[in-house]
Amino acid sequence: MMSAALPRDESKRLMRLRQLEVLDTAAEPLFDSLTRTASLVCDAPIALISLIDAGRQWFKSNVGLEGYSETPRDIAFCAHAILQAGVMEVPDAAIDERFAQNPLVTGQPGIRFYAGAPITLSDGLRIGTLCVIDRRARQLDNRQRQALAALADGVANALEQRLVALDRTAAHQRQVEIEQLAAEDRMRLSGIIEATRAGTWEWDVRTGDLRLNEYWAELIGFPLEELQPTTLETWQLHADPADWSRIVAELKAHLEGRTSILDCELRMIHRDGRPVWVNCRGRIISRSSDGSPLLVCGVIVDNSVRKEAEERLRDSEAFLDRTGWLAGVGGWEVDLETREFTFSDQTCRIHEVAPGYRPGMDEALSYYPPEARLKIEAAVRKAAIHGNDWDLDLPFVTAKGRHIWVRVMGTVEYVDGKPRWLIGAFQETTIRRQAMQALELSEGRFRKLFEHSLGLICTHDLAGNIISINPAAAHALDYSVADVMGRPFKEFVPPSQHEKFDRYLRRILANRTDSGIVQMIARDGSIHTWQYRNIVDDEGDEPYVIGYSQDITERLGYESRLRELSVRDPLTGCFNRRFLDEIETGPDAQSLLGCIAIDLDRFKLINDTYGHQRGDEVLKGMGLFLNRHIREGDAVVRTGGDEFLILLRNAGKSATCRVVEALEAARNEAPIAFTLGHAIRKPPMSLDEALAAADRCLYEVRRVARGE
Repeated sequence: MMSAALPRDESKRLMRLRQLEVLDTAAEPLFDSLTRTASLVCDAPIALISLIDAGRQWFKSNVGLEGYSETPRDIAFCAHAILQAGVMEVPDAAIDERFAQNPLVTGQPGIRFYAGAPITLSDGLRIGTLCVIDRRARQLDNRQRQALAALADGVANALEQRLVALDRTAAHQRQVEIEQLAAEDRMRLSGIIEATRAGTWEWDVRTGDLRLNEYWAELIGFPLEELQPTTLETWQLHADPADWSRIVAELKAHLEGRTSILDCELRMIHRDGRPVWVNCRGRIISRSSDGSPLLVCGVIVDNSVRKEAEERLRDSEAFLDRTGWLAGVGGWEVDLETREFTFSDQTCRIHEVAPGYRPGMDEALSYYPPEARLKIEAAVRKAAIHGNDWDLDLPFVTAKGRHIWVRVMGTVEYVDGKPRWLIGAFQETTIRRQAMQALELSEGRFRKLFEHSLGLICTHDLAGNIISINPAAAHALDYSVADVMGRPFKEFVPPSQHEKFDRYLRRILANRTDSGIVQMIARDGSIHTWQYRNIVDDEGDEPYVIGYSQDITERLGYESRLRELSVRDPLTGCFNRRFLDEIETGPDAQSLLGCIAIDLDRFKLINDTYGHQRGDEVLKGMGLFLNRHIREGDAVVRTGGDEFLILLRNAGKSATCRVVEALEAARNEAPIAFTLGHAIRKPPMSLDEALAAADRCLYEVRRVARGE
């Protein structure tokens, strides 16, 4: 067994992996959907999102490998896969010298086939793989390799967007440290909210525009209007020149990815000329598709000598409540002896009750559904026994009946070794939760994957209404995404295929997966043929169908044209002898056929006298003449140099004789004299036997005509 070498950028890679804050987190529907799609597309029983840590590979998503959450890195196939840019494929691990003695091959789960596409972040670092595994030796085809690589790109984009969502939530809270107040009751109040009035800034890297809040300007004694318009030059103008180079260097290092966060101290120059020490923190919160920074967001906090203690004590309650309102964070305290709560004004606002509201324990818990109360009670008991804090996200019903979600954080304070108070923070998280759910359950969770996918991807509900569609699929039908979203799938299916589509819905509801061919109507009315493979995803509140398709219209067209070329005579446009083989082996193999054999009289004399060009014109004219006398669905076949055959589908003796009589009556319209004979092919007679009978009839007609 061969352990994988360490990548050259291992330290950066591990640092970037930890920055994602994803290791040892719970399963998430978006990543599980991508893993199931990989399993489906590659027809593999096992698919994993594997992140390579310092000494292990940990599975963010696991399909088909129950009982495993991680394995040692030194036996991980994925540790080899991250050493290359493309898909690494091991057709048969049992004969591959790198893995033949690997315990994952010789023991459970018995790996024989492996294919892994690196998860490459926007900075080029490969942190893991999206891999598929089978217990039998095999290989992927090119389409499956491309799809696996595209899905791995989707995983990378989803991981980075997940971090962006977390960063934005943290920035929105604007939590900063606050110095504890002198009085004991003020100490408890200030412990509720670890935030202070902070100057916020947002810098657009592309345009250079800088957005500041009022407190940023207030730190240096200016109204915000006097600083407009604001750019980095505005900041530089009001910074101590000796310190400006420090923040520029720190900002450059962060933009280049050498630091995970911008964090430095500098002196700002107040309007009255005195220096104001501030702590500046920030980070990139938005990147372009190529990974370039777009927006940097941060805060600055006054680190100067604090205002006089008396002023801070006098204004502390109003100050903390104002900060809590700005950050959306309230505080609460419960006296375990009296079982009475004390709420900050912001906590009262979230409850939608008047300021100063002081409920008892039972009344305070009544705002939570029963299952949420059980979680709170369990968290408090655990905190009282072990001394740890709690942080819960729970459903909540306000005094006005509004259903929201709240984040409840708390800790226990002890007196003489016994629990005396519960104190904590309280925040409404409805918008944040909705944003996260939208990221996980809506079209946004797949947008990056959709935009980079080589295939056609859409989702629909179990009634057949389109939920989301990637641009490639919409554009294939000449529609925008907005044109298609929310409409019934049947509107894009030909009416003749509606019953077939209803049967598909019944199958996928029963079997949870389906594959096949579906016809789609484009905006211009043209028919496109899609080859699909779909699965039902029921991980969310409402099950829906994930579909992966390919437009095979052009391929079918090529196949049809190739078939036409293979069964058509290039001179006359009539069918050739290959067409007879299709009749013999196709659905008409045992059908009733009228067979009329035609032989041109003295055709060789025309070639000898007037040349082959004239002979070709006669043959083409004869083909046109014969085609004018057949029905739709019948065929004219050029079987030899001057020999033709008419095949009349489902034609008995009387129908065949009518065509013979019509040809005899129109002899004067033909470009050359001809002799014909006919026969009827009735099962179980073969086509060859019927053609031989028609030829015998032809020769008998010719013999009688010559008086032989």
